Amino acid sequence: MKYICTVAILLIAAFSLFSQADTLKQREVALSKMKGEAYVQAALQLSKDYYSNGFFEKSESLADDAFDEAKKNNLADVMAIALSYSGNALMKQSGKRSSIKAFKAFEDSNELTKDKALKEGNLLKMRELAQQLGKKKDLDKINSDLAVLNGRPAPAIAEPETKGGLFNRKKRAIQQKLNQAQVEKEMLAGELTELTEEQKALKEKQEELKEQQDYLQTLVLKKENAIQDMTEQQIRQQLIFAEQERMLDSLTFSSIIDSMELSQTEMVVKQQEYELREKQAEIELRKSQRNFLIAVAVFGLLLALGLFHRFHVMRAHNAVLAEKNKIIEAERHRSEELLLNILPLAVADELKNSGSAQARHYDEATVLFTDFKGFSAISKLISPDELVEALDYAFRNFDRIIEKHGLEKIKTIGDAYMCAGGLPGKNGTHPVQVVRAALEIQEFLKVWNAERAGRGKPAFEARIGIHTGPLVAGVVGSKKFAYDIWGDTVNVASRMESSSEAGRVNISATTFRYVKDTFPCEYRGKVPAKNVGEVEMYYVGEPV
Repeated sequence: MKYICTVAILLIAAFSLFSQADTLKQREVALSKMKGEAYVQAALQLSKDYYSNGFFEKSESLADDAFDEAKKNNLADVMAIALSYSGNALMKQSGKRSSIKAFKAFEDSNELTKDKALKEGNLLKMRELAQQLGKKKDLDKINSDLAVLNGRPAPAIAEPETKGGLFNRKKRAIQQKLNQAQVEKEMLAGELTELTEEQKALKEKQEELKEQQDYLQTLVLKKENAIQDMTEQQIRQQLIFAEQERMLDSLTFSSIIDSMELSQTEMVVKQQEYELREKQAEIELRKSQRNFLIAVAVFGLLLALGLFHRFHVMRAHNAVLAEKNKIIEAERHRSEELLLNILPLAVADELKNSGSAQARHYDEATVLFTDFKGFSAISKLISPDELVEALDYAFRNFDRIIEKHGLEKIKTIGDAYMCAGGLPGKNGTHPVQVVRAALEIQEFLKVWNAERAGRGKPAFEARIGIHTGPLVAGVVGSKKFAYDIWGDTVNVASRMESSSEAGRVNISATTFRYVKDTFPCEYRGKVPAKNVGEVEMYYVGEPV
């Protein structure tokens, strides 16, 4: 009972799986009739469903189709989603190449989208891929982008000791010097402003002294007028006071003049110092700019050389790869031709797709056997090389004849040749086709033997036997495998051949029933056959 329940559950699960696969296939057929945004949305949903059911390559293909259609319609947000779906499907596929393609898909998706949730999901997947691929630099950048996206301070990223890092350090050093020169320039500008203000104050003092001088001149005039009104004694005393006052004013004025000259000298010195420092800062700035330009030029030259070298390496690699692909394609085509020489087309396709070919039962097929009369005696009359050459010539013509009539070659054993009609595809006229091929083989041998007789060579006369009935066909073995047939039908056909005369076509009663209205036949009695008893035989004449 437990066993029956288990089988029932497995059958239900299998039915459900097949039903889902059929539904997805129907939706894919309906998708081919859509266009524009409707196609994009349907393709994305179908890609998601294929992904859920474990069909990752199909999911990737549909996501890529959705991206292409979205690109035609300028749907940037949908393009980003399609790239994310493609990246998810690629992550589920094995191989480093798939991981690299997935990383690029997520990266391109983030460049197209502004959606925070999609960006965060893509970054998390990129972080996982970077860890797998050992991309330390990309991993640091991804962690920084995640931190910025979530409002956290970005972690410090150690700059590797590369040419780019050395260039950046030099650039920062030059920038620091530029900043320092700018600060000094601003300080000198401040000092110049102070000197300008001092000069302005000095000018105001000069104007004030001029006013005082005018005032003194006015006082002198007043004094002169007052002197005219004074007595001699008063004049003398007033002159003494005036002289003392004049001397005091002279000393004060001289002190002020000296102070002004000193301030003027200090201002000139400061102005000269400012100009000197400004020139030095300008020289330093030009030197820094020159060094920066040299560093940029050197870096650009190195970058150009690197890109040029990489271009040549990639071109050589692509040429080698293209040549290898040609060789692989030629070998694949050759392998397919060899396989089709061994197996029927349907069986070869099944073997390529699944790795094995299922044996099949055929209710009805027609088997033809040929064998050369006195082959052992012939082999003693001619050299081995000539014998093999003659067999090869005969069998090549047999191959041509049966291919013309749509028959399938089974095998050759020594001088025996076996083929069949009605497999692997069903064909209701295979008995007639096999008999026609047998008569044409005998006609070919007749002409060939006449030509050989003219050269004094022994004749190759064949007995042909044909029987129609059920059989099993399939591929046997894992190395040097071959397509073969089994069953009583094969044994009876062999018995028909051994019971035939050279140059004649001997058929069974079963085959006779199918061809009696097409070919004249002659009844010739019965012969015992293994596992089937006695079998009636007929010789076939020329077709009516």
